[in-house]
Amino acid sequence: MVETCCVLVEHFLDQVLPHFKFDYASGWEDICYKNGPIVPPKLFRDVIQSRYRRIRDRLDRYGIDIWYTDCDGDVRPILKYLMDGGINCLFPYEVNSCAHPGELLDQYPELRIMGGVDKMELAKGPKAIDAYLESLIHYVKRGGYIPFCDHRCPPNVKEEDYLYYLDKKEELFGMK
Repeated sequence: MVETCCVLVEHFLDQVLPHFKFDYASGWEDICYKNGPIVPPKLFRDVIQSRYRRIRDRLDRYGIDIWYTDCDGDVRPILKYLMDGGINCLFPYEVNSCAHPGELLDQYPELRIMGGVDKMELAKGPKAIDAYLESLIHYVKRGGYIPFCDHRCPPNVKEEDYLYYLDKKEELFGMK
């Protein structure tokens, strides 16, 4: 099944990439959940990684340097294999199922992350929001990191706190 899917993706890329310019590539797998990957890391390394590499080679030929996947959950057990396969960006990074984005960005300087704002901190009000966003400043400044809540903001976040978060994010990073 994995081989068939990858061959289909490769064939599609061979047909499309020569005719269109793309800024990035994306994949949607939900490969992880809060307790880790949905496949054993060894299986990912031994079976899936090489197929990703073939896709990455095609992307490289056409100057597509960003390839993100919908990772969800705790990607740490397979992150090295994702990256060795050519994926270099995680989206939407779920901090509550994994770790502070800085942990991975420090360990893998070439990694890019979209997401990673702890939405549980938003429910605690302005002081917690300030503290969390301030912990992200270094990573935003260094580049390759776009902070936002994964998926949706939970209902326990008050509207005024969410608006505060958006204003504070704009103040610190120039983005809403």
